[in-house]
Amino acid sequence: MVNLTVVEQLLNHIRSSSLCKTTDKILLAVSGGLDSMVMFHLLKDAGMTIGVAHCNFQLRGPESNDDELFVRDTCTQYDIPCYVASFDTKKFANESGISIQMAARDLRYAFFQNVVQKYGYDYVATAHHFGDVIESILLNLVRGTGIDGLRGIVGRKQNIIRPMLFANRDMILSYAQTHSILWREDTSNETDDYPRNFIRHQVIPRLEDLNPAFQDNFRSTHERLLAAREYALAFLEGLRSSAMHVRPDGSVNINIAQIAQVPYPAVLLWELIKDTGFRYDQCKQITAQHQAGKIFFSDTHQLVVDRSTYILEKRRLREFASFTIGREQHLAGDKEHGLVLREYSSADFELKKDSRICQVDADKLKYPLVWRRWQSGDYFIPLGMQAEKKVSDFLIDLKIPFNHKADVTVLESGGEIVWIVGYRINERYKVTSQTKHILVVESTVAAD
Repeated sequence: MVNLTVVEQLLNHIRSSSLCKTTDKILLAVSGGLDSMVMFHLLKDAGMTIGVAHCNFQLRGPESNDDELFVRDTCTQYDIPCYVASFDTKKFANESGISIQMAARDLRYAFFQNVVQKYGYDYVATAHHFGDVIESILLNLVRGTGIDGLRGIVGRKQNIIRPMLFANRDMILSYAQTHSILWREDTSNETDDYPRNFIRHQVIPRLEDLNPAFQDNFRSTHERLLAAREYALAFLEGLRSSAMHVRPDGSVNINIAQIAQVPYPAVLLWELIKDTGFRYDQCKQITAQHQAGKIFFSDTHQLVVDRSTYILEKRRLREFASFTIGREQHLAGDKEHGLVLREYSSADFELKKDSRICQVDADKLKYPLVWRRWQSGDYFIPLGMQAEKKVSDFLIDLKIPFNHKADVTVLESGGEIVWIVGYRINERYKVTSQTKHILVVESTVAAD
């Protein structure tokens, strides 16, 4: 009767969590330990179509080989397909520059997916139980986390399912003992060398001393946290639609006012942009004080504080060397990012009404010309005006976003700006009725 009850709980969990169908073909990740062996027997007794995948990481000498033999023999006893891979885990970790634990994880899941594809399994099942959920959440809290970290281990992620999350370790141990299920002990689980083991052996028992019903209460709290997370995600999705605007160039404008109106704007901003690598402490700096023009970086993205928006975009290479251009030179830079120069007789030329093209009186120019980035303190007389204007003020008037200002360049003659490349020429160099020769300069990169 106990057997039937636990099997029913397993099947109820599978159905209620939409993990898989009972007709699906499931590959079980079986180490030979208590949890995976109970999972093996439960899914077998539930009548599901299963196979077993076992990894020998060669980390515990003869113990690792004995684990492999035990799993193979068990599968042979019940006529269950068994797939085994042996890895030099230490060598892989050293070559990859990662920890042993991370190396084992990468090798394990890559092997599982290979078996799934080769032999037509629908899902991979791991034997994580609710105790693992508790450990994961406590570890996340210690390290620092957001709402996603409060989920712990999810029941299903892509084709990885966890059918044992309904059970805790005491239930699993009781079931194994009642039904004489054999398993192998991993001696590495007995030490406190790993953070998860320390939580399991030292922290959770103390919490159970405070409240014997700790695990039951944690499960109830976890259910409410999962529900609260769903509400939060719905709110975030609505905010993404109303406060985040994707521009044609792929950058994203985030409305500052909508972020600032909530009690914890840094939390909200972090939830919106954490996938681009920004840390929570950065979001606190961003929202704590509004400094227009300030730029924050993650490994892959940058966020620029503009007047009313945060501008989020992929990090761009801002390398640019200034170019000196001789009188006979027709290209500065290259065809991907350069200036093309051509000189015409005014008698054969018709002016184009296009501010993106520089059309100036060639005889007023002093060579060599210089093409460089604009600098603070630069000024010129914009076409159509009589007074000098700072380039910085000119860019503000055009409402050039802060993230694009750094890419603005100028063409200079004799120390004087002739053209804000892509935007406006200097009034002093415009073509007039007295002009005899016209220099036309076009950028191979369009202005924003």
